[in-house]
Amino acid sequence: MAMKLEWIQALRAVAAVMVLIAHLTQHELRFLNAALSPLWTSAGVSGVDLFFVISGFVMVYVTRHMPAGSPYVGRFLYARITRIYPPYWLATLGVLAGYVVFGSVLSREAGDLNLVTSGLLWPDQDLPILLVGWTMIHEMYFYLVFAALLLAPRRLLPVLLAAWLGLAAIAGLMVPSSGSPVFDLVTHPLTAEFVLGCGAGFLVVSGRRTLAVPVIAAGALCWIAVTASIAWTGHESMPEGWYRVLAYGLPATLMVYGAACLDWSFKAPRALVALGDWSYALYLIHLPVIAALARFWSGAFPDGGPASSIGFLITGGALSLAGAAVMHHLFEKPVLALTRKAGDRMLPAARPIADTPREATKIW
Repeated sequence: MAMKLEWIQALRAVAAVMVLIAHLTQHELRFLNAALSPLWTSAGVSGVDLFFVISGFVMVYVTRHMPAGSPYVGRFLYARITRIYPPYWLATLGVLAGYVVFGSVLSREAGDLNLVTSGLLWPDQDLPILLVGWTMIHEMYFYLVFAALLLAPRRLLPVLLAAWLGLAAIAGLMVPSSGSPVFDLVTHPLTAEFVLGCGAGFLVVSGRRTLAVPVIAAGALCWIAVTASIAWTGHESMPEGWYRVLAYGLPATLMVYGAACLDWSFKAPRALVALGDWSYALYLIHLPVIAALARFWSGAFPDGGPASSIGFLITGGALSLAGAAVMHHLFEKPVLALTRKAGDRMLPAARPIADTPREATKIW
C-alpha cells in the first residue's frame, strides 16, 4: 500500500477552505449591504495555485514505482478520469438544474450553456456550467500530457517536464494568441505550477527531505507578504499570468514540499486530514451553495447590517462543509470504490508501492 501523505491532505483542506473564504467574501461584497470581510480574504483564490502544485506532486508520488508500458499508463489515466469526472458531473447536474429553474435571475440562460464542452472539460470560449470547472480543464490537460510523458524512460521524466514547460512558455510569449481556447490552455502560465509540484515530488521521493518546517514557514511568509501587498493596494492588483506563478505558485511549492517532508516525522491533525478527504467535493459544490444562499439572503434580509453579514458567512461556510461531507461519503467514496474494482478487472494493476519510512526512489 502507498503511504498516505496526511500533511498533503491537510494542505488540500487549507486550499479548499481558502477558496471557500474567497468566494464567501466575493458574494458578501456583491449581495449584502454591510460587507465585513477584509479585502485580503479575496486572496483565498490562490488556493487554486496550491491545488495545482499538489496535483503535480501527487502525480510524481503515485507513479514513482509504476512499471513501464502503455497498459500501466492506461490504468493511470483511467484512475484520473474516474477520480475527476463522476463528482464533477454530479455537481454540474445540480448547477444545470438551477439554471433550468432559475435561469431568468442568473447571469446566463440555460440555452447558452454548452453541455458537451462542459461535460468533457474541453477548453471553450465560455466558462463551464460549473464555474470552477475551468481549473479542472487545466487538471485534465496536465494529466493527459503527464501520461504521455510516462511512456518515455522514467529517468527522462524531469527533463521532459522541463522541456514541456519551456516550450509552452516560449509559445505563449512569442506566438500571438489566435483566440483559440486550446492554444490558450496549452500556453497558459499555470502549467508551471503543476511542473513545480512535480519538482517537489522528485525531491521527496528521491530521499531529499530536509528542513520541512523552515521551508513551510518560508512559503507561508512569502504568501503573507504578497497578500498583504494586495490588501494594501486593492483587489485590482491580484497577480495574473506569470506574476501569479511567482507570487503564489512558488510559495505553494515550498509549502507542498515541506508538508510532504513532515509526513516522515509528524502526524497531521485528524480534522484537517478528514477535511482534506472532502476537499474535492467542497471545491465542486461550495460556489453553487454560496451563490444560491447569497440570493436568498439578500432577499430575506434586504436591510441587513453587520449581523446579517456574519450570519451569511457562517451559514454559507457551514452549508458548504456539510454538503461536501455528504457528497464525499454518499457519492464520491462509493463511486471511487466501484470504479477501482472495475479497473482491476479491465486493466492490469500497477505493482504495489512500498511503504517504508525512509523510502527513496531512483527518479533522477
